Amino acid sequence: MKVIKKIFNVLLIMIGIFFILLCADIILNKTVNTDFNSLGATDRQAIGEICDIVNLFDDKKGNSNVWDINYNLYGTGCVIVREYGPLRGRCYLVNNKINDKIFAQKLKMPDDYDNISVYRFALCTPRFLKLFKPSFYEGFVSINNEDVYASKYDVSTVKYNGTGSLEESFVKNTFAAALDSPDQPEIISGKSFSLDVENVALTGLQYRIIDDLLSSDKSDDINELIAEYVKVREYQYSLHPEYIECQEHIELTEGRVQHVFYNISTFTGRNITYFNKEKADSITFYSAYHYLCTGKYNSDVSEYFDHTGNIYVGAALCGILRDFDLCSNWDKKLDNATNSDFTCQYYMIKDYCEKKCSDNKLTLDDIKLAYNYDEIVNMATALVEGNESK
Repeated sequence: MKVIKKIFNVLLIMIGIFFILLCADIILNKTVNTDFNSLGATDRQAIGEICDIVNLFDDKKGNSNVWDINYNLYGTGCVIVREYGPLRGRCYLVNNKINDKIFAQKLKMPDDYDNISVYRFALCTPRFLKLFKPSFYEGFVSINNEDVYASKYDVSTVKYNGTGSLEESFVKNTFAAALDSPDQPEIISGKSFSLDVENVALTGLQYRIIDDLLSSDKSDDINELIAEYVKVREYQYSLHPEYIECQEHIELTEGRVQHVFYNISTFTGRNITYFNKEKADSITFYSAYHYLCTGKYNSDVSEYFDHTGNIYVGAALCGILRDFDLCSNWDKKLDNATNSDFTCQYYMIKDYCEKKCSDNKLTLDDIKLAYNYDEIVNMATALVEGNESK
């Protein structure tokens, strides 16, 4: 009996200590540093990144300069989590409200963000305990019976460094959710294509043309470049139709979201562009191709050519459609694409080419010669042979 009594007393003490810590945690959260300006610099910057994006939109409509759908960020919300170390994490709900406020404290926001609600949660908030696990990076949590995107952040991710950012995660997840519908085309899953010299080289040739299109202005003769691009891509399709079909779905679904991210970064003053790297903001598509083929990119090259590169191409094609006004209401047409009535950025560029570039007589051999295709093939060969030897 004495042993049982000792165990019972220890349990009571442990429960008492836990209850005291719980109460202290809740009280401190509600009384200490409840003003936005009293938070640490990294927390302020993380919250500010989300607020800057939300401020691009009002509470009734979207922002057609970013994308021409009724893309309304108000009420979508975002949970952001910073983990300093054991028992020191911080969790914030930005741009949403919460019914149960026992564990939450609404922060006093500065004038620039006074229209946006931000709640800080006590460390012991039951619904958010799983977010502090080392294995958690991003996902959705339930707030007021709806799913809200949650992401971790630290000093490196509140400032875009070319490999990922809090801002990028928020934009891509909220915009993808805004576009989500049962009829939306999905990425063709389960496809992985072996690296083939000609397929890789033709992709590199298209990168060269895309670079020229992105660096052109409206005074240039873009019809020739568009005709070149369509000619090469159609030839690649004749050799690898399944690969191109997968590419088209990735360009539509993820490429346009990437394009929205670039647009938003321009309005928030961060001006993020293709292949942003910490010390090399001017990397081009063909530079990326060179780095991949020569092993200078720390990247899975198969994953890049099967998936990642197509996201960037999709974003670039959105920019080309927009900058050169190749198709009216192109963004709405992309939003209205379905599995049964599929369209993508390239279809619109191809349609423009058929109407406006019919007098172009360039052959595929002419294009290869103009872009030094032998060099492109040599790099593709080195990549494929190197990959096979691993």
